[in-house]
Amino acid sequence: MNTESGELLIEGWYRQYKPLLAAIAYRMLGSKSEAEDAVQDVFVTLSKQDPVQIDHPKAYLIKLVTNRALNMMKAAPRNRESYPGLWLPEPLLATDDGPQDHVLRQEQLGYAMLVLLQTCTPPERAVFVLRDSLGCDYAEIAGMLGKTEAACRKIYSRAAAKIGLRSGSAEENEWDQAMDRFVQSFADAVTTGRFDAFIRLLTQDAVLLSDGGGIVRAALRPILGPERIAAFFTGIARKGSLTGKLRPVRMSGQPGLLLEREGRLPMVLTLEPTPDGAGIRALYLVSNPHKLGDFAADLL
Repeated sequence: MNTESGELLIEGWYRQYKPLLAAIAYRMLGSKSEAEDAVQDVFVTLSKQDPVQIDHPKAYLIKLVTNRALNMMKAAPRNRESYPGLWLPEPLLATDDGPQDHVLRQEQLGYAMLVLLQTCTPPERAVFVLRDSLGCDYAEIAGMLGKTEAACRKIYSRAAAKIGLRSGSAEENEWDQAMDRFVQSFADAVTTGRFDAFIRLLTQDAVLLSDGGGIVRAALRPILGPERIAAFFTGIARKGSLTGKLRPVRMSGQPGLLLEREGRLPMVLTLEPTPDGAGIRALYLVSNPHKLGDFAADLL
């Protein structure tokens, strides 16, 4: 192998495929930093091989990053046993006046889906992401994971059942409109201090999950039901925790809100509508500054 030409080939693949590989790993791991580590590991592995012998670099790199993410996911439960309180995926944030993550928007896998993916086993997450985000057929997935097509179909079915896909319900544009409406309703509630109208949008089994990472005060357990969720928001509003500037953001591809608080760490919120888009069945509140990137960096 010509070392120089091999290095140039790998550098070209890095520039071309890094965004895609990072997006795949992020969806499986729920962590931007871990996803970046997975991609770096892939290219370290690649640097020890002869790239000229690789006929289909994109497929090969997807296989490498998928299997690296699988290995990292198997270690994740042990790492999260000591995590203080509830663990939520790290949101990728983009304000409406800033650049969007093109790959993420293309794949339409929002933050609520990332949370739901955490209920799946590592193989289920891998198959689901490869199938739904990348559109890989079962033969391709089987080749990447070293399984049969039949096994991959069963794994995907189990993942879809756990996640509860919104098939056959609201049209995509109706669901997006519902998201925007619900997020705006919460923004109005924070601005006015009256949460009644927003709380009426919650289903009776709605749940609020919050992640402060042991750095910012947050509910250590899920808050269940509209009444308890209402009490939670009313309580923290009285303490001034919701005082600040609200900004619309994209949280991993779906609408959300960033609350910037002068002299205090920010927080972000998004939600999960019901499959038909008629109500809200889950809310996700992230205030762990290590998961809010540049928005919290100056205050750490």
